[in-house]
Amino acid sequence: MFLISRVSTDCLLTHFSSICSSENMLVIWSYVLQFLGLYSTDHWKPLGRQNPAVPVVEMTEFPSPEYFFNNHVIPGLPVVFRGVGKEFPAYKLWSDEYFQSRPESAYWTVGYEYGKKETREGAQEPIPFAEYVKNYRQQDWYLVSGLPKFLRKDIPVYGPLNCDFVVENLMDDLVMWFSSGGTKSVWHFDDYENLNCLMAGKKELILADRTSIEDGHMRELGSYSDVDVDGVDLDRFPGFANIKFYNATIEAGDCVYIPTFWPHAVRSWGRNIAINAWWDIYKSPITCGEKKWESFENVKLITDSDIGGGGEDVDPNNSRGPVENFRAVLWGSKPFRYNGVITREEFLSELSNVGDQVLEEVEHDFDLDNPEVWGVLFESMDLNKDGILQPTELDLVKPNSHFMSLLEEASRSLDDVKDEL
Repeated sequence: MFLISRVSTDCLLTHFSSICSSENMLVIWSYVLQFLGLYSTDHWKPLGRQNPAVPVVEMTEFPSPEYFFNNHVIPGLPVVFRGVGKEFPAYKLWSDEYFQSRPESAYWTVGYEYGKKETREGAQEPIPFAEYVKNYRQQDWYLVSGLPKFLRKDIPVYGPLNCDFVVENLMDDLVMWFSSGGTKSVWHFDDYENLNCLMAGKKELILADRTSIEDGHMRELGSYSDVDVDGVDLDRFPGFANIKFYNATIEAGDCVYIPTFWPHAVRSWGRNIAINAWWDIYKSPITCGEKKWESFENVKLITDSDIGGGGEDVDPNNSRGPVENFRAVLWGSKPFRYNGVITREEFLSELSNVGDQVLEEVEHDFDLDNPEVWGVLFESMDLNKDGILQPTELDLVKPNSHFMSLLEEASRSLDDVKDEL
């Protein structure tokens, strides 16, 4: 039977007034075309509605870092932590009035995007934080910026990350997502681990596991898809019909762990503030000492995307180095995503075309187009000599100085062989 929802009926009766959002119009046309038999009922549904979504596992408290890594990070399994952020100072303090009362907000620069539906086509605009807070409710703006340092004392180091090994070796960035609601992200994945805590509003996250990247029609040279999250065209993007989706709907005070390389899209409602902590991929068991941090105020981050403006220069060393690039390439490879390991042949195949990307902006004289260099590197990393690189063996390649020394040894050993010949 041909049915039109009440919202869609109102839209027609009001001659396409303001109630006729793009999403409502998609609903109307989907019913019309469905009635005419021109496409199946799966066409043009919002992303994540192509198949029933499985709820993400929930916990009501933060576990220990060791438990979190062993049961979620290493296997790559998302989890929602209900209500754990309600004791954060930020949850209680972060009103617009509080933000504007901070003297730093008048000159501290943040970055925002025009348009709440993400396209990844526009550049960020810089603005003083106080000016953003004054105007964001009346504008189609979305602040996506490194958390200003003067607000970091309000965010405790999240319980599962409050471990000296994690904080001192893996923590990469803290990012603030701040809007008046109504935002929609593209379908994308990140090559970082992500623990996202919501301080205000509501979010819905649609996720899929890391073996679903190919079905999500990601750009060849990017980590996102051109699919319209408001209505999926299954003729153009047929892979979405095959994806097993997961749903995590969170409210203020909740946190969600998004595993690396898990594609996801995010929607928000109401005044919305989230802080996500990104850390580098590490798939081995961790051991924590006694040291703990009260907040992120004094935590040194690898990248730290806070563009500041508080009279301080941006640290040119605050960026990913060769070893982080190298590890991200391998962790994101199809063999690691599907099988959790990579063979020598697969290793050479993955690195054959990206060697220069691994060492971008680093002066070197390595012949990275020579697969023998990568082959010798593999041999040095394959500690048990089984011809397969395990996560624990990849995790040992850190820091940058260690990675560069391995490359030097690989190049030197090849030179020695050539000299002997």
